[in-house]
Amino acid sequence: MKHKFVRIAIFVLAMFGTLTTAAGGFGLLTGGIKFPLSLLQGTPFSDYTIPGLALAIIVGGSMLFASATILTRREVGVLASAFAGLSMIIFEIVEIVIIDRFEPSWLTLAIALQVFYLVLGLAISGLAAFLWVTEFRGHRFSIRHASHA
Repeated sequence: MKHKFVRIAIFVLAMFGTLTTAAGGFGLLTGGIKFPLSLLQGTPFSDYTIPGLALAIIVGGSMLFASATILTRREVGVLASAFAGLSMIIFEIVEIVIIDRFEPSWLTLAIALQVFYLVLGLAISGLAAFLWVTEFRGHRFSIRHASHA
């Protein structure tokens, strides 16, 4: 398999992202992870339901799809991986804008986690971009019926 190590690296990183974002989203939804509601003052959120759902479904779901498709050696796996990394980056940027305005006592832990997950998203997107450039740069997306594949 061409670039096997890169694909395995994306798979491992995306699976880690899947597990941690699903756990984080579930924790926010069930109250297992407790953050003060004061962190959401001045935001469109009255509680952690929407952020928890976004973390679990959008970020976690895209990470799961990326990890499920990256080993297929098809364009969809590379694109799914790039999207998963970008969704992680966007979630963290929104979180930084919302949380880092308040609660200086939370700031050290929050910044450490945000940097870690930003780097994770950048690594997944960067590896996906590398695969795209080296394997699919000249390809056009073909729209074929599944039975003709």
